[in-house]
This record gives sequence, structure tokens and C-alpha cells, in this order.
Amino acid sequence: MLASLSVVFALAFASACSEKPAPAANAAVAAVDTTPRAPVPGDSLCPRDGLWKSCALVDRIVHAGLFFKATDDTMVVKYLTPKGIKYQVGRSASLIVFYYPDTIALLSDWTKLDTLRLTPVADTVGAWSTRPGDVIRSSNLVAVFFSNDLLQRERMRLAITAGAPQPAGAQVPQMLPPAKVR
Repeated sequence: MLASLSVVFALAFASACSEKPAPAANAAVAAVDTTPRAPVPGDSLCPRDGLWKSCALVDRIVHAGLFFKATDDTMVVKYLTPKGIKYQVGRSASLIVFYYPDTIALLSDWTKLDTLRLTPVADTVGAWSTRPGDVIRSSNLVAVFFSNDLLQRERMRLAITAGAPQPAGAQVPQMLPPAKVR
């Protein structure tokens, strides 16, 4: 009796630990796969034109080593022209991003704001339920990051302020002035 029970447990353990997942589980994983994909050169859905788009931001943040996922939520802020798109960052942080058509449109809103709180200058209430951990502006993007993790905030700021993806071959070498030796 004990020997047959050992055989049953051994067979159950071997089948549970097999490297081949069940076909039904495989189909479910394939249907739910929402892993962000990096835009490829020449991708017409995510052109590299020097302006931020959702696909470029997801690629940049994921390459910065942060878990980053778009939610289905949007946010309307009366003093910002575009709708904000909400992203989940890690387990508890969130990012709300406003994509403008160009930098001129962004500047028309930006000049009227207290840029630390991202509220109108005379506004004491604001649109945010909690104080933003960081407000980041880059090219045609304004991002409001809600996180208490300083490392996470630094990674997010560095990834975004590095700039939007530039067109391939458009990088002109920067010429620095000669150094003055004292």
C-alpha cells in the first residue's frame, strides 16, 4: 500500500514538474500576452520623428528597467489641452502623461502653470488627489509621476528627459567649444 502510494505521488510530481505546459494553458497565455514591444526602425505605427508617442514612451521606460503598463483610464484636466493617459508603474506608482501635437502647443499651456505642482499659478486646490512626486516635461510630453520611491522617480525622469526618439541618421555630432586651460 505504501509503495503504491509512493508511485502515485511520484507520478503526480513528475507530471506537475514537466517542462511542457498544457496546451490549454499555452493558448490562454498567448491570448493575454500584453508585453510591450519595442518599435522597430521604419515602423509606420511608431515613427521616430522627435515627438513622443505612447509606443516610444513604453519602449523607453521598459528599457529603463521599470514595469510599465498602460491602463484603460484617461484623465481630463481643465487647464491642460490633451487628455491624460494613465500608466501603472511597478506595483503602486502611477504616471499620467499628456501628449501634445508639438512643443508650441505644450508651451501655450505650460507658461500658465506652477510647474512644480502642475496647477494654474493662482490655483490652491489643483486637479491632483495627492501631491505629484515629480512633474516631467520633454519635447511634446508632460508627465505627472506619483511615486514615493526616489530611485523609481530618478529612473523615470532620466528615461523621459533623455528626449524623444530621433529619426535615424539625423544625429549631428555636437561640437563643443575648446576648453580653456587655467
